[in-house]
Amino acid sequence: MGIDVGATIYIALKPILKIYAIIFVGYLLAKYDVVSMEVARGISNMVVNAILPCLTFNKIVGNISWHDIRLIGVIVLSALILFALGGACSLGTKFATPSPKQWFWGLMFGGIFPNISDLPIAYMQSMGGGQIFTEDQANRGVAYTCIFLFTQSFLMMNVGMWRIVGLDFRDKKTGDDEENDPSSSSSSTTTTTTPPKEALDDSQKSTGSSGILPEAPTVLKVIHREPTTGESLNSDDEFEMYSIDSYVSRHFDPVHTTELEPQSVNHSSASRKSVHKLPPSIQEEQEILAERPIPAPIKLTTMTSTCSSPAVIRTFRVPKNTNHKAGSSTHHRFARGLSITDALERKISKTRSNRSFANSMIAEYSAAEKIRSGELDLRRPLTLTKFIGDENAFGKSEPQGIDEIVSPQHHDEENPAPIPVNTDNGSITDGNSGKKLSRWGRIKFVSSEFIRKYKLGWLTYFLINCIRPASLGALLGIICALIPWVKALFVPTYVHVHMAPDRMPVLNFIMDFTAYIGNACVPLGLLMLGGTLARLEVEAIPEGFLKTVVALTVCRLVIIPIIGILWANKLYDLGWLDDNVSKFIMILTFSMPSATAQVYFTAFYSPVTGAHQQMDCLSIFFIAQYGVLFITLSIVVTYALKVDLKV
Repeated sequence: MGIDVGATIYIALKPILKIYAIIFVGYLLAKYDVVSMEVARGISNMVVNAILPCLTFNKIVGNISWHDIRLIGVIVLSALILFALGGACSLGTKFATPSPKQWFWGLMFGGIFPNISDLPIAYMQSMGGGQIFTEDQANRGVAYTCIFLFTQSFLMMNVGMWRIVGLDFRDKKTGDDEENDPSSSSSSTTTTTTPPKEALDDSQKSTGSSGILPEAPTVLKVIHREPTTGESLNSDDEFEMYSIDSYVSRHFDPVHTTELEPQSVNHSSASRKSVHKLPPSIQEEQEILAERPIPAPIKLTTMTSTCSSPAVIRTFRVPKNTNHKAGSSTHHRFARGLSITDALERKISKTRSNRSFANSMIAEYSAAEKIRSGELDLRRPLTLTKFIGDENAFGKSEPQGIDEIVSPQHHDEENPAPIPVNTDNGSITDGNSGKKLSRWGRIKFVSSEFIRKYKLGWLTYFLINCIRPASLGALLGIICALIPWVKALFVPTYVHVHMAPDRMPVLNFIMDFTAYIGNACVPLGLLMLGGTLARLEVEAIPEGFLKTVVALTVCRLVIIPIIGILWANKLYDLGWLDDNVSKFIMILTFSMPSATAQVYFTAFYSPVTGAHQQMDCLSIFFIAQYGVLFITLSIVVTYALKVDLKV
């Protein structure tokens, strides 16, 4: 006996309500700063690098065998068709609506890649109660979803398609250009200034001809003002401004000992704004530092900012070739200077009652400055232990010569880096000392020369990303699942192997371990999704952009699901899908909104300073999709259950 329409609608709607409830909890945790941006990033790294690989390995090994090779091929083919279909819809939307030129590739990425990780897994697990699918069928559906997810992760990370988001930032102006551009829409409470020529001359006399400290043409201003008695600070209040450059010079320049003077600002209410010196606690630290021996000057890197976010204050660092061993006076003085800056940052954070969530996400993930300076090379894989790393894997910078290939972090004038030289007898020696290179040095030299000669950088990028935990978990799962004798070591099969004393395969404890950890994937993923939506903030809506949002939302949540239903029915009629579970997963995957990972990719490329048009467009896009998802998904699932699955 079939289920009536009312019960079918309830069955289709119940998992959505549960998913939205978890997302709402994550929204509240982020909105009230229970989970900060830094903590959220750590949780995301934990999910991607530990929890998700365990889930995919467990579900694939436990529910897929070599009999499903054809089905795996069908899923991969369907995923590629889904991505191509989404890209075609984005391209059509671009030409049919007034989409901003600066968000073309973001529009393409949003159409190509759907969210096929947390949402379909959560939905399928919620339907495994026995009325529609059994628990084993639900687990099998999750395994199929993991194949979809693996295909998307393969294209996004291993092939490097995540980098297309950065194509919208190729012509991005720097902070100085935006400041001088009268059409710039950036407005903030910080300003920049150029040190007077006299100050540069004095500093050059004290530090030598190079003028180490004052060589930066612009400086970052720190905003600080303490409220008077009975006064509260509003988000539009103005603050007195102190120069970080002059503040740092006071502590690190041997001759610069003048008091830190406040810079002039425009006061909207002069009676409420009064000039204050630094807080007493910071003045005490100044007195302590003044009594310590003065070290050699340290070259600092400053960063011009037009953003009011305090996360951009920590922008100076000791270069690689500076001798600052732990425990030395230089290192200690520098650490103390950082602690004072931290105190200023905490002071500023307390006075900001209206926090910009979008800016905090950009400040946390942005690597635009490293990309611009060449410190981060996107042609090479990023750190493998992070979802989006801010350093290159196996080295922080692109090797500039053979010496850096052999020893990329060795920069010492007294002990220069080895320069490989091929001798007449075929051995490789150090051109400086004449000694033979170590085995590891020879291997790196030969492999680097081979890659450079045959231009195989793309292959190394692909192979290195294959050992990324998210990819490795799925790869190992597929390999173990498709080899019967290997699979029999993890789960009971028709293949006879020796059992453990508990009558289970000897490696079954790995399945228990991965299942136990993997169960946390979906709840944490949905909480992080809610936090991501909470941090979306729209500063400005481009003219006519709402038409683009409506068009792409209709394509993503209405047109593509209809095509997915037709495609799943055709595959079922051809016999390429042999059960209702695979058919339902196919329809469900085609009904998903865009991947929220695009938010982090966009923040990665966004400069901390200036306007963030790409993030504004993306925020509107996601708000529209997740605002109507519960309606479109309920309709699609109800139709699939009644018409296609005939429940």
